[in-house]
Amino acid sequence: MCWRATALLLYHYFMRVPLSFLKSAALLATALLMVSCEKAPTAPTVPPGSVAAVTITPAADTVAVGEFAQFSATVLDTLGNPVSTSVSWQSSDPQVFTVSSTGRVKGVSEGSALLRAAVGAVRDSALVTVVPATGGWVRQTSSTTVNLNGVFFLPDGRNGWVAGDGGTILRTIDGGATWTRPTTGTTFNLNAVWFTSSSDGWAVGAGGTVLVTHNGGSSWTRLSNVGQSEELLDVQFATSVLGWAVGANGLILRTTDQGANWESFRVPTVSNLESVSFTGSNDGWAVGDGGLIVGTHDAGAIWYVLPSITVQPLRAVYRRSEAKAWAVGSSGVAPRTFAGPDSTEWELENAGASHQMEGVQFTSDLTGFAVGFDVGGMILRTDDGGLNWAAQVSNTASRLNDVYFVDSLRGWAVGQSGTIVHTGGGGIP
Repeated sequence: MCWRATALLLYHYFMRVPLSFLKSAALLATALLMVSCEKAPTAPTVPPGSVAAVTITPAADTVAVGEFAQFSATVLDTLGNPVSTSVSWQSSDPQVFTVSSTGRVKGVSEGSALLRAAVGAVRDSALVTVVPATGGWVRQTSSTTVNLNGVFFLPDGRNGWVAGDGGTILRTIDGGATWTRPTTGTTFNLNAVWFTSSSDGWAVGAGGTVLVTHNGGSSWTRLSNVGQSEELLDVQFATSVLGWAVGANGLILRTTDQGANWESFRVPTVSNLESVSFTGSNDGWAVGDGGLIVGTHDAGAIWYVLPSITVQPLRAVYRRSEAKAWAVGSSGVAPRTFAGPDSTEWELENAGASHQMEGVQFTSDLTGFAVGFDVGGMILRTDDGGLNWAAQVSNTASRLNDVYFVDSLRGWAVGQSGTIVHTGGGGIP
């Protein structure tokens, strides 16, 4: 558009001056064209080798399946000045989300993946979490009718496993959208499953069964070195080599070498230990029938029995830190820990006498979930550390036996008759 302004200026000039001035007018016109058509200054461009940093904004974001989120990248040169240059965008997993050449992300399927922005060898990454379009609990198709008793997911929210009756183990690599059933080589009921990596996992069950996999659950092997025949009801590992299993008649098993050897301990009781939970490698709790609570501070070498605060069976325990732990059980009992004058102590809370609770997990010191049965499949949520619990719509009539969350939004609960329900929004529609 600069030529129009120049032409207008020249018209007025020639209309007002004598012909003798044409020579100087021509010179003036040339100067005007040079000045008026000069482009406005732009941000300097630099070769990739001069780039010192790339920063993605925001550093993390959540997007629903089918929805979009816009990211931007700031590029700085070696002097710390922002520069204009081409940025290459990439998704670490296009099955979770895709990204355009301008940094516009589209959610494809549930899970977490990294968004990368690069200029040459200089790059930055941001975490993108894709959740379902609805935040409430929805049914997932398990393709089985056996009772499902335990569930575990990796932090990515895509790789997960479920343990159930008749030697059943289900596996998903897409957040539960589809499930497969690998061969386990046993028909014993399996009660719990735990993975220490994407490859190494453990499942325990009746008859002293301990199964192990080193290929992500594609195949399983039963260990012959456990040396016990009592039913095992729960399993947890703190590291790749250090783990525990608990079961009938106060039995506790411990391995410190990734299952090559197992030590057995007996709590002085005939009660079953139903659940075990550790914070780090040393501090752990186990709970069981008759309100039994036992603890350890030395990775399970010595266990001590706490005074009883309820006679109701405790079905599950979750320890979040040295000071924070919760248990749930029959008739709504929901004990939690508090800091006593000398050590951590337990106090009895109740979520409602009609609630028969089987599983519990907390995603923060305040927010937690409990599952079980009350008329139908029951899911409770607390946002005040377990003082008060509110029912959520579970969308199932089946008893729920276990629950597992990978973050504050994404969780799964499993139960009778092949039931699997899932939320991507903390159970809030």
